[in-house]
Amino acid sequence: MKQSSKIWIWCNDNPIKTIIIIGVFIRIIIAILYGHITLYPDSKDYINLAERLLNFDLAGYQGERPPGYPLFLSINGISNIITVLLQSAMGVCTLIFAYKTLILGGAKRQLALTITLILACYLPSIFFEFAILTESLTLLIITLIFYIFFGIIQNDKSETKHYIWLALLCGYLVMIKMFYIYLACLLFMILIFHNHKSIKTIISKYLLVIIIPISIFLGWSYVNKINTGYFTSSTFYGFNIAQNCVWFSENTTPEYQEIGDIYASYRYDDPKEKEVAMTIWEAYPELVAKTDLSFPDLSKKLYDYSIATIKKNPIKYLEQVSISWRDFWKTSLYWEAYSFSVPQASNVILYICYMERVLLQLVKMIFVLLIPYNIFIAFRRKVIAPPMIITIVVFAASILQAFATYGTNSRFSYPFEILMITSVIINILEYTRYRSKQKATS
Repeated sequence: MKQSSKIWIWCNDNPIKTIIIIGVFIRIIIAILYGHITLYPDSKDYINLAERLLNFDLAGYQGERPPGYPLFLSINGISNIITVLLQSAMGVCTLIFAYKTLILGGAKRQLALTITLILACYLPSIFFEFAILTESLTLLIITLIFYIFFGIIQNDKSETKHYIWLALLCGYLVMIKMFYIYLACLLFMILIFHNHKSIKTIISKYLLVIIIPISIFLGWSYVNKINTGYFTSSTFYGFNIAQNCVWFSENTTPEYQEIGDIYASYRYDDPKEKEVAMTIWEAYPELVAKTDLSFPDLSKKLYDYSIATIKKNPIKYLEQVSISWRDFWKTSLYWEAYSFSVPQASNVILYICYMERVLLQLVKMIFVLLIPYNIFIAFRRKVIAPPMIITIVVFAASILQAFATYGTNSRFSYPFEILMITSVIINILEYTRYRSKQKATS
């Protein structure tokens, strides 16, 4: 027997060890070649809140960010190095549970291992681990949620502890990004649809899945109410929705004309010249100077301006929403290309990332094309299978984020990319089994 065959047999016999070895090896290579921790404007906000949490002092906090990721930073002492090490470990754990989720979806061990090892080589995901951003933590939590959720769906007699874990994970996910409150609501509704006959189960188990996340959502909104005067999950809300008004910002009501004109004056008509979605942030200093408002008050003002402007331009708003929806399905790469500790590796890594992103883009396109198919199968069989669950969750995310904001929309889809791949794989497996049965009966 060839040595390569022996190695592959060992890998199949020890899938978890194989995933850990490959995952750690690739991360060590990137750490040597890149050797850099990437900080973004978002990172500063997270670190600022982490410092407040360490000091047990939220007095006067302006409510920009939810506490989930800053809590993670504060636990590791706000050390960038420790954060990256932990995020790298999270990346490996994510791969392990992605493998287990594929098994739950009906993939054989060998296929599940092969797919997982391919995922382990997806470099853009690793570069997120080298950034002080929420993506790596969010990806792990979402992967864990769906691993547990699929286990519950497949076993109606799941123990209460599984529901508690699901509820806690959904709650912490909401702490990381309040946007994900929708996920807890959807999972709760899917559970009821899956088994709505047992009132006892609904009360004793299913309600946990939604009560904990909603309590966290309302609790943090109340903290912001105390500090800013606004009952909101984030004081970014006005800026976020204003980003959807960028192309018709000046066409507003007389009450908000000054804001609209300032906003429009910073807009670049050529999208290639600068990222148009960030125009509101370029206009921010002048808006503050003109209005003399605090960040929370200006956010409320921009929210009111956005609602008035959208009402006046509903067609243009829907056109912008469609652009945001389209951008959701793109792929992300967050790194600093000129910060490699081994500069010669930069171009090689860039080409690898480009090819990987093209392949992932193709998978995403297949996923979108399969959405009508999964809906049809669910109605026909009257069963919500894993591909349909993933379809509901991801499609809902794509719609909600598109209505909420414009800019970096692909970051909303990143935590769902493994799920999209899982869904496509399960669809292919189901089709293969269907064809095999047809051949056997013919």
